Amino acid sequence: MNGMMSKWPVLLTHSVVQEDLDDEGAVRDDIVESWIATACSAYLDRCVVLHEFLERSGVQLCRHTELPTKRLLGRPTSVITTAGVTEAHPRAFTIAVRLRPVGGDQETPLNHTCGVRLEDPSAGEVLLLTDDIRDELIALAHAAEHFN
Repeated sequence: MNGMMSKWPVLLTHSVVQEDLDDEGAVRDDIVESWIATACSAYLDRCVVLHEFLERSGVQLCRHTELPTKRLLGRPTSVITTAGVTEAHPRAFTIAVRLRPVGGDQETPLNHTCGVRLEDPSAGEVLLLTDDIRDELIALAHAAEHFN
């Protein structure tokens, strides 16, 4: 592996099967999208305080992501996907996702971000993150145990 290794709260490994590839042998865009969505969801599943806030308030979690294009992973035999929050702003936070190809023609990881905010559907406004939610994001980062 090349590059700098950092710690992440979530680590998932995906075996690449023939159905994941396009006609030229590259990982299909929809597969990459699903791996990113799964990593973000796995991270958010760890956010107990956030989920309690959502249940109490009726606020919705809104995610925004611009998806990478295929070919950036090459033709791996598996992909290690990690996720963790790298930025917390007053009204949003950013989940970083790293996809590291293994066993193929490409070793460079693909870094991606997903913006998350809390929206009140009745008022149409984006809410401030509470101190408890921000503290939970920080605690998850400090407890990260996976390297990628």
